[in-house]
Amino acid sequence: MAITAAYLWGVFCGGVGFSFSAWAMHRRWAERRGRLIAFALHELNTPATAANLTLVNLIDGVFGPIPDAQAKWIGTARDQIGRLGTVAGELRDLVHLELLGRLKVNEESSPAAEILENALDAARGAYEHATIPLEESVELGLPEVLTDPERATRTLSGLLFHARKFRARGPVAVRARVIGGVVLCEIEYETLPTTPADAAASLDLFYPARHRTDQILSATGLGLGLGREVMRRAGADVGFSVDGARARLTLSLPVVA
Repeated sequence: MAITAAYLWGVFCGGVGFSFSAWAMHRRWAERRGRLIAFALHELNTPATAANLTLVNLIDGVFGPIPDAQAKWIGTARDQIGRLGTVAGELRDLVHLELLGRLKVNEESSPAAEILENALDAARGAYEHATIPLEESVELGLPEVLTDPERATRTLSGLLFHARKFRARGPVAVRARVIGGVVLCEIEYETLPTTPADAAASLDLFYPARHRTDQILSATGLGLGLGREVMRRAGADVGFSVDGARARLTLSLPVVA
């Protein structure tokens, strides 16, 4: 019995040691590739930012007047390059979450109105070019919130683009108000009928990667789930619900105490 027990104990210890060694090798493998991908995405974002600033200067008339026939297309190019930078930032966050196992957020006191305006400014042109009415209702005197302002702006911008893509008809309504201890940003629009279960599933981090039998895109950017994961690490939250054909996206930002 003693020999058998010793043998089994040796097998157990060997299995644990092998498993730990395999896990450590996998972590090194993932971290090395994660750092390389994160670096590449940073390099991708740099020229996108430079191109976007050039287009902004063109639109603002820094280089002279722009014919009306060209202004629309320059505006569209600016919208899409700005979106490219946003998606690159989202992908960097995903790499830090899943491959590197750590995501550093920068929580600081920031004006909620500024976060909202920056996100809306990035979306207004895209809505205008798509001839989709964007109705804005922002409560005056919004307080400061404690969150990562850059990622909050990026997430809210992503929600606005999600609404733009999946809106079926009618306007997209954007509201911001204080409820309790949070600034609640709401985006409502009419969409194709969706079940509450499907809406809840779309908040899963890997929802865009789910197997589908069709070729219809299920999300914009890296999906709603990534925004929720990132915002929760920055003290905020993202929600999505449907009632028949009426969809409601939310971003909740905690008010500075």
